[in-house]
Amino acid sequence: MKFKTGIKGLDELIGGGIEAGSRNILYGPPGAGKTVFAMQFLWQGLQQGETVAYDVMDKPFPRLIAYFKSFGWNIDPYIDEGKFIAIQAFPHFSPFPKDPRVTYFSLDDFEEMKRIDKFLISANHVTRFAAGDFSEQLFSFYDLKYAELLEDWTINWSHYDDIVNIDIMTAATQKDLATQRATDLDFNKAHNIFFFRFNEETLQREMRIVKMEGCEHPLGWIPFKITRRGIELLEQTKGQ
Repeated sequence: MKFKTGIKGLDELIGGGIEAGSRNILYGPPGAGKTVFAMQFLWQGLQQGETVAYDVMDKPFPRLIAYFKSFGWNIDPYIDEGKFIAIQAFPHFSPFPKDPRVTYFSLDDFEEMKRIDKFLISANHVTRFAAGDFSEQLFSFYDLKYAELLEDWTINWSHYDDIVNIDIMTAATQKDLATQRATDLDFNKAHNIFFFRFNEETLQREMRIVKMEGCEHPLGWIPFKITRRGIELLEQTKGQ
């Protein structure tokens, strides 16, 4: 079973959408379109009656809601209906109040993470889950064996509960050995990998499908633009 991305033209290029039960990474510099891709994917699921979840790691939840609304995607009714579930694996600081609509946890607490995955996300029949945006260096702070444990759990959880899992990863401008090893681990474990960049010569955003299991897909960079309706592929790309 495949889930449509909601990006016109892209689903035709990747055989109908992203496979259920897969682990996906959106990788690239800030501003390249990664988060919009993930948001558009979740919004498409909501329009199809699905339940989706977002780990809003890098921003307060009201900020994320406003970001969705900037594209005409009003997620407020879906939050109220329990169709949009928000969790946050980002440190929460006092004295700023916690958002009652968000379930907070720490990546350091593996057992709590598993509990949230199974008894909040899976139990509510979530089909699409996105996390981020997080820095590439984040997982380099963790012992590699612990990071591998987190990855293996995520892969198993996504596979057996038929969830499309997406991580939004911002590329580091400089990498030490620990960062490179952590990134290599993520890439090696992922089923599908999308790279994003800003082409300085053409002044266009572009994505490239580096890896997609069981699917014929374009190998080159695919130009796109971000509009008030989200991501749209440029005309020269469609039908390739």
